[in-house]
Parts: sequence; C-alpha cells; structure tokens
Amino acid sequence: MNLSKTSLAIALTALSISLSACTESQKESAEAAKEDAKDIMAEAKEKSVTLYEKTKAETSELVDDAADMAEDVKESASETYDAAKEKANDAYEATAEKASEVMDTTKEKTAELKADAAEKMKEACISAKEKMDEDPKDC
Repeated sequence: MNLSKTSLAIALTALSISLSACTESQKESAEAAKEDAKDIMAEAKEKSVTLYEKTKAETSELVDDAADMAEDVKESASETYDAAKEKANDAYEATAEKASEVMDTTKEKTAELKADAAEKMKEACISAKEKMDEDPKDC
C-alpha cells in the first residue's frame, strides 16, 4: 500500500510541475487528473483503513478462540487427572482389602496348622511314652 501512496505522491508532484508549462486546456486536463488522483488516493486510504479494521477484528476473534480452546484443554486435563486419581485410589483400596483378607486367611491357616502340629506332637509323644513304658500324662 505504501508503494501506491508513494507512486501517487510522485505523480502529483510531476503533474504540479507540468502544470506550469502547459496551456490553459492542458492545465484544465492536468487539474482534472490531479483531482482524479486525489480521489483515488482517498479511496485507497479508506480501503486500507477498512482492511485494517477487518483484520484487527478477525485477529481478535482468533485470539479469543485460542483462549477458549486453551481453557477447554486445561479443563479436560484436570478432569482426566481427577478420574485417574480416583481410579488409582480405588485400586489401592481394593488391593489393601485383598491383602487384609489374605492376612486373615493366613492367620487362620497358621492357627489350624499349629493346632494340627500340636496334636501330632502329642500323639507322637504318647506313642513314644507308651513304647518306653512310661506314663503319657506328661504329653
């Protein structure tokens, strides 16, 4: 746009210089050309301002859209994090519950095995005492 403004300014200067050496009809023709050049320049200026305002508005809309998209991404990431945290917590609680059940079962089995072992030892003691002709009361 600057190139066309510069070109128009040079043309106006050239017209002004040529006006001083022209005849009356040529001066009128040159004057009309000068007015046409001014009109073209004013129109170009108006179009430039309009284009600038349109570009500025569209850029503003794009920035707003980008901000909205960034907010959506942030919100989505937060929701995903919360869901993952909740699932991890649920998995931890389920694992802790299973571990507790295993511990309880292990304690029960250990108690059963201990009782069975004590019974077997008592039987072995009685059998040994009987073979040695001793009193099995101590067993």
